[in-house]
Amino acid sequence: MCLRYLFLIYILFITSLHAEFNTTSLDEYRFNISCWLVDSSNDIDDYFFESNNSTQTSHTYAEVRSSFALEDTQNSEYAVRLRLRLNLPKIQKQLRIVFEDASNDDALYDGTQLNSQYQLEEKQYFLRLEYFNYMIKQLNLAFSSGVRFTKTMLHPYLNIKAKYNVKNEENEKKILSNRFRYYINGDIEDVVSFNTLYTLNQTLYFTIRNSFRYRNWEDFQKIVNDASFIKTLKVGEQASAGFTLVTELKNNRNLTLNYPQLYVTYRNQLYKNWIYYEIHPSLLWRKENDYESSARLMLTLGMIFKKE
Repeated sequence: MCLRYLFLIYILFITSLHAEFNTTSLDEYRFNISCWLVDSSNDIDDYFFESNNSTQTSHTYAEVRSSFALEDTQNSEYAVRLRLRLNLPKIQKQLRIVFEDASNDDALYDGTQLNSQYQLEEKQYFLRLEYFNYMIKQLNLAFSSGVRFTKTMLHPYLNIKAKYNVKNEENEKKILSNRFRYYINGDIEDVVSFNTLYTLNQTLYFTIRNSFRYRNWEDFQKIVNDASFIKTLKVGEQASAGFTLVTELKNNRNLTLNYPQLYVTYRNQLYKNWIYYEIHPSLLWRKENDYESSARLMLTLGMIFKKE
């Protein structure tokens, strides 16, 4: 029943945006939230370092994404994703506070399984303080500390993220990255990625992404290989098509194909430059279904709050 209401809200919201009505209140709502975010960021900044520099552009923003998915062999699913970033340029130009849910924090999240949690307070969240520092020309390091928490659990952690530009040419870029995280309860997570971007022309790109994730609290490691074409149609409008292989390595020796996925994604602006939608049809061959094909359709509505 709740999923029907959610889908109805999608239809009503999209319909109302194309209807004849006064959008001033909608823009004011976004403007007020964006101002509140920037003011909160500045208040934290001013608390530690008072400055009269008010001309600096703020990179503080928040993003909310709501997704609904239907699949042949699965129950209908939905999820709400949150991300908030507060920049603190007066304290340190490369310092920021990040708050996000577990899906946004997951470097290998692909939307093939939504959590369908109706109560946001039941989700797992991450709050961290990040510091960026360029050590050498090709290497970017980010140090952070934060907490992973739910309503009943809180685990502080330390995080180190490194990105190395293996190749940085106009039409070809290769990046090797590693994110290592240690939690106070002994949990360890390590994600290694090697990504390649080919620029075919001014609006067409080809990407290859390869990632490996280790978690000591899971009895398997996850491997993701993805290749996709990305086409920019116009400002705010983009289409992509690709193929993904997701495998699991158990006991460092047993490699099992979890699912291949063939997908298409279309993204466009719905209202001005801050409300957008995504349509994501795909075909999957899941191990749990004996690799029988299943069609999946995911619809996403997103809102970005940022002071222009």
